[in-house]
Amino acid sequence: MLANRFLDIERQMLGDIYTSSEPLDNLTVLCDEFGSRFGGTEGERLAAEFMQQKLIDYGLKNVHLEPIEYIGWRRGETTLEIIEPIQKEIPCISLPHSPATNMEALLIDLGNGHPDKFAELGEEIAGKVVMANSEIRPGGIDRWVHRGEKYGRSVLAGAAGFIFINHYPGYGPATGGIGRGGEGLIPGISVSHEDGAYVQRLVKRHGQVKIRVVSSDMCEPMISWNVIGDLPGSQPD
Repeated sequence: MLANRFLDIERQMLGDIYTSSEPLDNLTVLCDEFGSRFGGTEGERLAAEFMQQKLIDYGLKNVHLEPIEYIGWRRGETTLEIIEPIQKEIPCISLPHSPATNMEALLIDLGNGHPDKFAELGEEIAGKVVMANSEIRPGGIDRWVHRGEKYGRSVLAGAAGFIFINHYPGYGPATGGIGRGGEGLIPGISVSHEDGAYVQRLVKRHGQVKIRVVSSDMCEPMISWNVIGDLPGSQPD
């Protein structure tokens, strides 16, 4: 058996991994002091500067921030209103990369968003706003059905919009991107499990439920940062 000449340092590293609170301490500061650190925000910049200082404290050399230009997304104000058969505003958030919108359309409920449900309803989806929840293995399907697939199937079916319902009670709206390098093709918003269930009950009782969605989201050039540092070796090679 070959001797492991790195055994001592590997033991030290593994010991630190399992006994040090440093990673959690850093994460606590990032969350408590810099908030969500959403792309393009002051919190993101402050978090990058915090990590830069941490790498300096850990003894890395040539520590610096490397700016990255990209097309980011800024969440605006978003409202979801039921306008028929009753009038009621439902709390919601836009899904990242959702385009700005001001639209009215009927709802269509696809439950857990199983692919077979999209196939079953077919042309009925066109021009309507699809509701589908966040369950990742709908109906016991043997693969993961991602939010992006449910959104994409809605787009391909000609939907006017997409409402993503959190399938976990008590956690508010779910979130996650719906665009790649720019705006999504149709507006997408999210509501909580409880609000989603309320709207689904309306659809079940009344058949037709009409909504209005207004949002001011936008994609625009932004700057993010890589935090880079060098860990020099002890030998020339």
